Amino acid sequence: MTGTRSGWTAVAAVAAGVLLAGCTSTVSGTATPLASAPPTTTEPAEPTPSQPPVDVTPAPQPTVGTLLEAHRIASVTSLVQVSFPERTDNCFPSGPWSDSGALDAAYFGSGTAGPILDRWGFVTAWGQCNSDPGNGRATLTMVAELSDPESARRAAAELAADQAAGGYEPAEVPGLDGEVVLLEDGGEDVVQAFVPVGRMLAYAYHTGGAGQGLGDVGRLMTDQVGLLQGFQPTPQAQVPTLPTDPVGLQQLTLDPPGDFNDFSGPYDLEGYLRLAIDPSRERDLLAGNGFRGFYSKQSDEDELSYAVALYAFPTSAETNTVYTAFAELEGAEFGGTRFALPSIPDAPCFWFQSGESYYQRCYVGFGSFLASIDVLGLGAPDDVAAMDRLLPAQRDLIDG
Repeated sequence: MTGTRSGWTAVAAVAAGVLLAGCTSTVSGTATPLASAPPTTTEPAEPTPSQPPVDVTPAPQPTVGTLLEAHRIASVTSLVQVSFPERTDNCFPSGPWSDSGALDAAYFGSGTAGPILDRWGFVTAWGQCNSDPGNGRATLTMVAELSDPESARRAAAELAADQAAGGYEPAEVPGLDGEVVLLEDGGEDVVQAFVPVGRMLAYAYHTGGAGQGLGDVGRLMTDQVGLLQGFQPTPQAQVPTLPTDPVGLQQLTLDPPGDFNDFSGPYDLEGYLRLAIDPSRERDLLAGNGFRGFYSKQSDEDELSYAVALYAFPTSAETNTVYTAFAELEGAEFGGTRFALPSIPDAPCFWFQSGESYYQRCYVGFGSFLASIDVLGLGAPDDVAAMDRLLPAQRDLIDG
């Protein structure tokens, strides 16, 4: 189903997954006028770490706009399952990254990758992560938006050099125009690739069998480059003014309790699929029923976490088709246990165990809208107090 659904799958040490946030959240930094300088056509001098190159277009301050731009990038970040169908488990790190230091800590851990990205005009990024439940091998993809094509090229070279330690050696992948490093260790290949595409920088971290890693990454990055070739990043000065609600779903999406975190907001179909547990099946289902838009709000309060998702379709007929299909997926494919919610007994509701706690998901539809609500962190599967308040409130929003 949604990022709400994928958000509750296993994510490294975080039980049940990455939580989402949004366009109604408070974000550090304020929007300021930006002076946009065109990239130079001459070869600039190599900067020192403390001296940014003068031709780099200043990045906007982190705001709601940078999160919205990250959501746009989600649509063109390679889905790991396309290249490696067996890597079905979602993992960490994934999602939007508007802070270069946090991205460095999650992806590289060097303490120097963040400053490299900032030096070359880092705006924001989106990442995906999937692993093979059979052997634990993982693949990470990440796409970052930088100042200009030359900045992306230089950032790729510097990041690859920064990561070429601990046994990594420079490598080549035929047909791939970028930087690649390879670590061969105990029958495993560990490959990192940095590929500039316009002002976008595509990154991959991939573990595979001995002798297979470079070929695997070649296949993955071919898909990634193809997705990026038609993408138009938002000019830096326009990022703070990106529309927060392009399809008009924000006010129809219930505000859950607590503080929002960074996945909330609008997504187009491809962006939504980066949150989905089964992108291939859900693409066919949603596209085949006239999907018009998706809005997510997720939050944390005390011991509980919440996720609210709203889908828009042309008519109630399409809504009902998707409503039925999602309910079947939850029970038959994803192992949810059905339960009846006192306030809306006919609503498809399911509970799942996540470590030592439980989470619940319920659906409600009306007219052109389908909503789902998740409550995570419950001590017992039959604790319906929160859901019994939230689902009727969401129903009332969409039925007018």
